[in-house]
Amino acid sequence: MLIALKRKHSFKFLNATQFLGALNDNLFKLITVFFLINIEGTAEASKILATTGAIFVVPFLLFSSASGVLADRISKRSIIVAMKALEVVVMSLSIVAIVFQSGFALYTLLFFMAFQSAVFGPSKYGIIPEIVEPKNVSKANGSLNAFTYLAIIIGTFLASFVVDITNRNFLIAGSFCAIIAVFGLITSTGIEKTIPKRSKKKINPLFIYEIYKTLMICSKKRYLISAVLGSAYFLFLGAFTQLNAIPFAIESLNLTEIGGGYLFLATAVGIAIGSTVAGKISRDRVEPGMACLSGFFLSLLFILLWVFSASLILVVLILVLLGFFGGIFLIPFDSFIQIASPDKKRGRIIAASNFLSFCGVLLASFLLYLISGTLRFSSAHGFAFVGILTFLFTIFITGRMSELFFSYISRKILLKIYKIRVSNIPTPSSYIVLINESWLDVFLMFSFLPNLKVFTLGKVLKEFPYFRGFLNSLYLIKRRKNKNSSLKRIYAKAKKHKRRINFVCLFLDKSFNEDDIKKFLKGPYGILYPEVTFLKVQRRNRLIEFNFYKND
Repeated sequence: MLIALKRKHSFKFLNATQFLGALNDNLFKLITVFFLINIEGTAEASKILATTGAIFVVPFLLFSSASGVLADRISKRSIIVAMKALEVVVMSLSIVAIVFQSGFALYTLLFFMAFQSAVFGPSKYGIIPEIVEPKNVSKANGSLNAFTYLAIIIGTFLASFVVDITNRNFLIAGSFCAIIAVFGLITSTGIEKTIPKRSKKKINPLFIYEIYKTLMICSKKRYLISAVLGSAYFLFLGAFTQLNAIPFAIESLNLTEIGGGYLFLATAVGIAIGSTVAGKISRDRVEPGMACLSGFFLSLLFILLWVFSASLILVVLILVLLGFFGGIFLIPFDSFIQIASPDKKRGRIIAASNFLSFCGVLLASFLLYLISGTLRFSSAHGFAFVGILTFLFTIFITGRMSELFFSYISRKILLKIYKIRVSNIPTPSSYIVLINESWLDVFLMFSFLPNLKVFTLGKVLKEFPYFRGFLNSLYLIKRRKNKNSSLKRIYAKAKKHKRRINFVCLFLDKSFNEDDIKKFLKGPYGILYPEVTFLKVQRRNRLIEFNFYKND
């Protein structure tokens, strides 16, 4: 009881520390942007935004791998406190840089601000499973993310508001950053001391190679690399949206650069709400399928930003929805990474995820510069391009995690429409044969059979699922003229994958019948595939009965 109570308060201190850190990151970066735009003029807005974005991301690329190794070697709590102390130093020096109106000094301090955030990151996320019960990890991530974007909301507001009401007095704005850093240091000391994992892994100066090796570890664990890519893509979207919001406000809505700073508030509000909702919907589960579904909504909303770019009201509404589905997109991926990562490698894996994420941020800066600077397209067209890119990425990530996607759709949507009754659920060692039924029955099976893979016959590239092997859970096998040859081929493919999965379903059309299967099993190939369960589906209005029975 005392341990649970201590953990609860420890997470609150972690949440407060992250909130203040995110607040300061956002506030200081925007103050730097406004300061440089004030000196160089609004015509240079896109260039300044791209430059500050690139400078902020470089430390994450250079030091993520090393910070992940540190997080696995020493106490994550000690790293958090040390980085908060460094933040106090950096923010104090920023006041001096503003007094001397040195853009170079502000760029340099922005680099060091990002450095402490880069080192802080793996410990911040890696410590969650150490101070929170496993069943509450999704909820904790939702809360942490919600407060992070609440910090972005307040930071964006404060940056624009303070600069506005003080008639662009950047010294006052810089002082806010120093005060916030002090409070962040204080809250970090309230986090529970954690036991070092004492990994023997040493820091390798060839950090790119270390990131590569870590990603190879991720690729060997089911779905983990897909979750890492999904989390990284979210930061790319968030960075591009934040960077593009100011030129978008100037070009499409005739607002000032400070007005553009306010505009991103709508997205941050949506992310805070979406993150909270994602944590509550997930409850004690991690739901990557929910993230895949959210990705399709994100792609549509980015395109709608381009379509309705001249309407302030619609733009604000779309940005809120964009943030909402963005929060739902991120939380399942981050939670899965934390749960699925081995204890002694969690810091390295989160660091590799951070590295890819900030590669996405850097890519967002380059993309903004390419669209606005080189190609001379409008910022509205930039949102349209990202919408198309998001649609393609979502198709890819859904294909890699299709079992989880179909399971989520079946449990959360199809089971709201249909009721199912299941008799004699087969053991994981069985092959399930389904003959002459609908794809609806196949998808409903995902609701009660985890890690299901479906094999069916057809004309490759001409029938569903269109791309051979594209969907991880559906395999289209080329049909042969002879029935036995077709069955031999589909069984061979199923046997190859069955070693790594729990359930295999052979979905056959009306040209086959049960006698064909039994005859095949009694033939020369049957000895290889003795474990067969037939499935009979019966419908009574919206009630669907799944009856499994063994081959005699």
